Amino acid sequence: MSPSNINKQVITMKKIAVLIVGMFLMTSGAYAQKACPKLIEQFDKDVKVTKAKAEDVTKAKALRAEGEKAQKAGTDDKCSKALKDAIKLVGGKV
Repeated sequence: MSPSNINKQVITMKKIAVLIVGMFLMTSGAYAQKACPKLIEQFDKDVKVTKAKAEDVTKAKALRAEGEKAQKAGTDDKCSKALKDAIKLVGGKV
């Protein structure tokens, strides 16, 4: 193969890699937008039947509020983290 063909193949592979990463980032954001409402719903169910300490429930409710606020602001990674931490505090499974 000539050097110019190799360069063209490398450029093509780089373009494909960029497309794959871009698609992953787009789909992960879409997943988080769907995941947060489900996590809020799960927390609301778990907190009703929790046997956690009152102070843990208070912390968990604050995290839930933080997660809902983050979701409305569009920061889904913060939303997911806050809600998962809240669910764990009340003894739920994530």
